Amino acid sequence: MTHILIVSLGNSPEPIVNCINSLRPDRVIFFCSELSRENVSAVLDRVPLPDYQEAADVVVLQQRLHRKQSDDVINELDKLDRVYIRACELISAVRIQHPGCNITVDYTGGTKTMTTGLAMAAIDDGIAQLSVTITDRSSQMAHESGYSVPVLVSTAVIQSRRLFEQDLPSLLKRFDYEAARQAVRRILQLPSQDMESSLQLRRLEDLLVVADAWDRFDHRRALEVLERMGDRSLDQRLLFPLKRVVGSRRILDTVAEIEKWSYMPGHNLEAVEDLLRNAERRAAQDRYDDAVGRLYRAMELTAQILLKKTADIDTADVDIKKLPEHIQEVYRSKKQASADSDKLKLALSNAYDLLADLQHPVGLHWRQQRSRIQDSLKTRNHSLFAHGFSPISYSDWRILAGTLVPFLQQAIDDTIQQTKFSPLAQLPSSIAELLP
Repeated sequence: MTHILIVSLGNSPEPIVNCINSLRPDRVIFFCSELSRENVSAVLDRVPLPDYQEAADVVVLQQRLHRKQSDDVINELDKLDRVYIRACELISAVRIQHPGCNITVDYTGGTKTMTTGLAMAAIDDGIAQLSVTITDRSSQMAHESGYSVPVLVSTAVIQSRRLFEQDLPSLLKRFDYEAARQAVRRILQLPSQDMESSLQLRRLEDLLVVADAWDRFDHRRALEVLERMGDRSLDQRLLFPLKRVVGSRRILDTVAEIEKWSYMPGHNLEAVEDLLRNAERRAAQDRYDDAVGRLYRAMELTAQILLKKTADIDTADVDIKKLPEHIQEVYRSKKQASADSDKLKLALSNAYDLLADLQHPVGLHWRQQRSRIQDSLKTRNHSLFAHGFSPISYSDWRILAGTLVPFLQQAIDDTIQQTKFSPLAQLPSSIAELLP
């Protein structure tokens, strides 16, 4: 694999010569000022660089050497931001020129601003290896020969602190679990991780895998990871609530039932709660079309679960014989009038109408608010996700959520009151919630 060395060059070529002789890179790029540029020749006189090309391998920072210079010349050596940007651009260009290469950045020579900017760029790159060439003080000949060696600089502690103080808080606040997991993975791949930090990061990564899978409704994957972790401290916060969601899902999901996904009994509407919490997360990401889609599905699912548990009715194929005799003829007529006369399928409104006909409290509640709810659903129906092309705005989301969420929450609360189970909490939105 190609090894590229980027070195900051100051007034002394000695440490750079020792660095190159020690690392033996395939290519060396000098990061220097106008004044230190002349020392490149001194380095070349002492180390073989057969593929050296001055135009490509010398990056010179602008420097005002006298007052008569053009005003276009900016003294970059005194501007940390300019040095940092130039260094970032250099590292990026090297990656394009040498895909998959190893980059070592040595910040030994040059001004304080030059070395600081170059080191910052290497740290932010997250992949480049950082080094500094120092005197080997264990050598008795060090003072006489000026002998020095490049020493790798561990950036793991710096990167880890940035991760916990800067990256993760903002990502978790927006429930972006996959991006958070990738950020953790980048730190884990850095060398020189101490064992305790590595174990904490790996546990954090597992928890982010769980949260991301759960957020994508991949409940089976989330269960597998949680059960593999075997951490009893996660039972009440994550494992048991997730098993209740699966238990609710199994009421209608034949795959989950046939494959015997691990579950626990609950109040039966946990799958609806899960959709509501998911809608909140999508709204926190300003993804209002997705959030509305979750609410609509929650409305459908509530009626489907309640009909299944109350009367063993499948809305995709209603068995009219299971209905009370006094309404059988009404639904038999609906079946005959449907496009598919072999089956009676109930869409959202008709499903709630049947709940009302069965005198279910949620159905009766629906009957009181039917017109208002149907009007609010027009926003969803006009969106691209349904039958139109209109994007859903924050205002649209607030209006729709203001109608549907209280209705659904009332249905959930009614079922919870009949059981010992508590409502589902939102998934973690902070490090403290993930790693209490």
